[in-house]
Amino acid sequence: MHYITIIICCSFLALCFVVSRNVSRFKKTHGQSRESLLERESEANSVRKADISTLPYIEIPLDTLPVDTLSACGHSGLADELYALAGKKILNLSMYTNTDLKMMYGPANLDTLSACDDAYADLILLLNKIGKTLLEANDVSSAEQFLSYAVSIGSDITASYTMLATIYADQHDTDHLDELIRKAESITSLSGKTIQIKLHSIKSGLK
Repeated sequence: MHYITIIICCSFLALCFVVSRNVSRFKKTHGQSRESLLERESEANSVRKADISTLPYIEIPLDTLPVDTLSACGHSGLADELYALAGKKILNLSMYTNTDLKMMYGPANLDTLSACDDAYADLILLLNKIGKTLLEANDVSSAEQFLSYAVSIGSDITASYTMLATIYADQHDTDHLDELIRKAESITSLSGKTIQIKLHSIKSGLK
């Protein structure tokens, strides 16, 4: 399979991720009465500040990812962005609304937690961009490492999965492709079903 077809779709799918992320949070409150929402919000605002130092923060493995390849192909700016993110606290909190976070950790932690979640969104978008850039540079091995890492930390960006699946398909690596499909089946966000359909389509193309 050629990567060019997948690459053309990546920018659009990455934009869809941003929309999907916000819609997913909206759907968590949809159907609840205004009274119950206000009651829960009021309760959340009275929760005492909790210790968030032991949360599962994401540490970017700069020592194992092939970051140097970005400079080698003329994209040192992407490496700089990755190094900058490595200095931030990162958490995937996309499954929670602001009210959920205040209920669990107190409103005093909301700004900090929101910043951690924003950093996570920035990270998986950057990893998706890096994967796309490296595929365009025909560095398939490095692209695979960055995209695999994105999936390992819970990315639900459709393009990251389809690019990685295309790599596996071109290598006739059905074991890793099946593993990727199983990973996609655990995604609970709106993009989950779309990812599964696209991965099954890529796999069916091997027959």
